[in-house]
This record gives sequence, structure tokens and C-alpha cells, in this order.
Amino acid sequence: MKLAYVLIIALVCLAAQTAAQSERQRVQDLVKECQKESGSTVNEIENIRNGVITADTGKQALCVNRKLGVLDQNGDLIADKFKQHVDALTDKNDLREEFHNKCGKTEGENPEAKTIKFVKCMQSVLAKV
Repeated sequence: MKLAYVLIIALVCLAAQTAAQSERQRVQDLVKECQKESGSTVNEIENIRNGVITADTGKQALCVNRKLGVLDQNGDLIADKFKQHVDALTDKNDLREEFHNKCGKTEGENPEAKTIKFVKCMQSVLAKV
């Protein structure tokens, strides 16, 4: 009986980890899609993580997040899609809360600037996952 509980817990943990990996892969696939659309060979999401911001950074980041459904064309958050995205990234309630508290509002002078700040925020919390 104890073995059954251990197996169930292990399967639940594996399923949660697989869901997070799947969501991260989805983001990477969308990065590639947006690169093709713009003719870029640079992963601007990775550039944001590394602190490299170019003229195309905001455009590609906005493209990716629009395709994810978490931001609209103005760089504003779409709350229900953001929640789904966060839920797919982690099953830890404290991290979900941190995503919502820190990244649940976009600010900036234009859609690209809002998106860059949003991605930086998401990456800062993702570093803890």
C-alpha cells in the first residue's frame, strides 16, 4: 500500500515537471516562429535574459507573448491566459503567487517596452523554478 502511494506521488511530480517542460518548449517553438517571421536568427528572449537589448528585442518578445496569448498587441496582459501560462510553468503556489504579484501588470511607454519589462520579470521568477 505504501508503495502505491509513493508511485502515485512520483507520477504526479513527473506529470507536473513534464507540463512545465512542455510549456517551455512551446515558448522556444514560438521564438523560432517569430524569428522566421522577422527574418532574425537571434533569440531575443535569451538576449533579454543576458541584458542585451536591440532594436528588434521588443518586437520579437511581443510576437512570442502575443502568440502565447498572454499579451495583446498593446503589450497589455490578458489575465486568464497569463494564469494558464503560469499554471503550466509551475505547480508551486508560492511561485504562482509571485508571478502574479510581480508580473501581473505591464508598464512601459510602448508595447515593446512593456513586453521587455514583462519578460525580464517572468525570467526573474522562472530562475527560481
